[in-house]
Amino acid sequence: MPASTTIELKLSQDEIKIEPGGTAQLQVELVNTSDQPDTIGLEVEGLDYEWVAIPVPTVTLNARARGSEKILLKVPRRSESTAGAYPFVVRARSLETGATAVAPATLVIEPFAALSVELYPRRSVCTYWRPTTEFEVTVHNLGNTPLDVRLYANDPDDVGVYTFDREVLTLQAGASEKVVLSAEPSRRTMVGRGQIASFTVTARCVENAYIVGHTQGQLDTRPLISPVTLSTLALLLVLLSVWAFTRPKPVEVLEFAVEPSTIQQGGTAVIRWHVANASEISITPDIGLVKESVGSRQVVPSQTVTYHLVARGRGGVVEKDVVLTVLPAPEPPPPAILSFKAEPAQVTKGDPVTLSWQVQNATKLLLSPIGELDPLLTSVRDTPATTTTYTLVAINTAGRKVEKKLTVKVHDPNALEVLEFKAEPSVITAGGSVTLRWRVQAASRVVIDNGVGEVSPQGETTVSPMQDTTYTLTATNDAGQVVTKSVRVTVTSTPPVSTPPPVNPAQPGN
Repeated sequence: MPASTTIELKLSQDEIKIEPGGTAQLQVELVNTSDQPDTIGLEVEGLDYEWVAIPVPTVTLNARARGSEKILLKVPRRSESTAGAYPFVVRARSLETGATAVAPATLVIEPFAALSVELYPRRSVCTYWRPTTEFEVTVHNLGNTPLDVRLYANDPDDVGVYTFDREVLTLQAGASEKVVLSAEPSRRTMVGRGQIASFTVTARCVENAYIVGHTQGQLDTRPLISPVTLSTLALLLVLLSVWAFTRPKPVEVLEFAVEPSTIQQGGTAVIRWHVANASEISITPDIGLVKESVGSRQVVPSQTVTYHLVARGRGGVVEKDVVLTVLPAPEPPPPAILSFKAEPAQVTKGDPVTLSWQVQNATKLLLSPIGELDPLLTSVRDTPATTTTYTLVAINTAGRKVEKKLTVKVHDPNALEVLEFKAEPSVITAGGSVTLRWRVQAASRVVIDNGVGEVSPQGETTVSPMQDTTYTLTATNDAGQVVTKSVRVTVTSTPPVSTPPPVNPAQPGN
């Protein structure tokens, strides 16, 4: 009677996390618990076969022997590799008896996100009679998770006004959507010079502002009549006859392209051109004048840039643009000021105050008016001479900053100051009375105008103005310093309307 075969199977981990484009290794431990040697085959069920590699799919174990093999997992970095959890099992099968053992596990594919934006056409013209033009904007979700995207468009000089037919898009992983961008000049001119505005179209993730895509276009705005149109027409009539006899071959730009059209920061691209019948060729920025009519240059821009080719010759001037989109590197997390407080918030002149704070993601701290601080500090003491507003600024490695302010009130018992001056009530009817109350610090003489006269530094008096009156208190100290404060009393012909206080249902009797 043949001996029975039993297999034990154990995995090094039951959950494996992989970001698309990365790899992971799963260790498999096998035990042949039978009394006979056995050959065991390994297989993975439940995952795409392209994601799994088993370097040694079969292993031979002696009786009561133990062995270890590995399974390699690699998920391609593409939008089809949808983020989420993928349950699977590892099965060990005896090639001798057919006995099997299984162990479950879960592959977690983590999300990644990237956006790209295309604009067609790259350049369009607005005239006086056709002030509105349209572009087609295509937004691609290059990641493996759905994104909500908001669209923006602007130029630095506010030459144009840009409107999308849809500003917010919901893009599934790998999906693309097209929207219409309407552009028109912010000002329409009948006589003037034409203007070309380079504008930027931005697609930014609503939930994560660091996920962003850019592209650029040009808006050519033209007036109804150019100032030089009349003189140019006259000159053209003269030149037309000459040109008819000496007509040169027209300048042609047969090719002007950048490969690839989108790179990451720090990457390289190649500018290629092929121009015919030109005596001078220039490419800006970075390249300048070139002698070859056919050639290429390698460029390493740090941000999205529009390359402009100008070809000049007897046959005229031809210009052409290509845009190289540079996707930004991931930015560091923004700085945050979690708390900023002063203890105590009010002090007497000469007493210290402790300023304390909690910040995150900051590599530089500025505290005005004290100066720059060690970012590891969490508090500092100061002795303000006057009421002071402190401003705490936290800055991260990318230069992004955030700030908070707080004010510490400093009381100087020896300073001349009107602590209180008020009229109760401030609105009366003709013939009514008003009580003026005041309290002045460090004064040698206190005077209230409009018939009140000199008074003590603290007190109250009753007045009965017959018309709207402004009472001004003037305080003077021994050093000759003067401070004033005013209150206004309004006199009406009917009693002022007063609002009764709200009734508290918790009070007795209600």
